[in-house]
Amino acid sequence: MESINELIKIKDLEKSTNEICEFIQDEISQKLQKKGVVFGLSGGIDSAVTAALCSKSFESEQILGLIMPEKESDNSSQILAEQVSKKFNFNTETIDITKILESFGVYEMKEKIVCEKFPEFSLKCKYRVVVPPKSKNIIGVPFLEILDEDNQRHKLKISSSDFLTLTASTSIKHRVRMTLLYFHAEKNNFSVVGTTNKSEYQQGYFVKYGDGGSDIEPLVNIYKSQIYQLGKFLEIPNEILVSDASPDVWSFSTSDEEFFYTVPYDVVDLILYSRENKLSISDVQKISELKTEDIENLFQMQNIKQIKSQHMREIPHGWIPNFTK
Repeated sequence: MESINELIKIKDLEKSTNEICEFIQDEISQKLQKKGVVFGLSGGIDSAVTAALCSKSFESEQILGLIMPEKESDNSSQILAEQVSKKFNFNTETIDITKILESFGVYEMKEKIVCEKFPEFSLKCKYRVVVPPKSKNIIGVPFLEILDEDNQRHKLKISSSDFLTLTASTSIKHRVRMTLLYFHAEKNNFSVVGTTNKSEYQQGYFVKYGDGGSDIEPLVNIYKSQIYQLGKFLEIPNEILVSDASPDVWSFSTSDEEFFYTVPYDVVDLILYSRENKLSISDVQKISELKTEDIENLFQMQNIKQIKSQHMREIPHGWIPNFTK
């Protein structure tokens, strides 16, 4: 049995890259009949790979990357995004969305909850929501983590209502960015290119009508581990390749692994691949160091997540009339 890395390795990176670029060109120019592409440029691996692929598919003037920071964004994100645009030679526009989010009361809603849990909170503090790993059949209970002015960490319990409010407030950030992408797409006669990968898509780790709102999704059938393979082949800036992927929606930086997956990407992708290709638990054991119980739990959790997020991958359901009866 192959190793984890070999199992999901892209055998011919050049061939696959060319085929993705052909897909992008055909979808945009022929099917959608648009003049170019626009995408969100976050400074992360997915948007960097998307940018590189688009730069191989179109001329520079046909490409626009939107950099959309806000006051809780990591400062390094914009720097990395600008490195990508410079390397692959396409235009960008930077739009600070802080004031838009303030108009929704996003920060006010979040900070009200944080202050209730931690009265010593000030603007010098940072905070995030952490979803801990599950144990056995129990899903890890999310908690609020605060980094105070003295760099001391405080882990605080939050209610399910608090959790939903905090996460809903972060989802607005993605939906504001989607709105801006479509504004720039329409005024330039461009199409919006999404950056969601297969590992995120199958588990529902995207925001419906947010980062999941796009015209095409070139990466949606490519595992996260394979995104890194493409990134190396496309010569994405090394700082992005070695950085932990992050949703970048909390003032206290958190990785995708901490907030979404709770296990490393290669394990996430191994279980996704195994479920899709009907590998047995014994097959998974042969190519990993996971215990039988852990494999069973991961299979179960991914099944639950995929079922619960199915509505996110579908168009809205409608009543089907039958007026002949």
